Amino acid sequence: MYNRVRPHSSLGYRPPAPETIKMPAWPLGSAALRLPPRLASEAIFN
Repeated sequence: MYNRVRPHSSLGYRPPAPETIKMPAWPLGSAALRLPPRLASEAIFN
């Protein structure tokens, strides 16, 4: 656990990187190349 009261010099007195949550991988072949028509009409492209 990081010591926030007395930070350590090995981190350059910076807080550690935030913890991350590993998201589950999508099954192969499930990526859509196009948005479904219902979502495509709502999409805003800049």
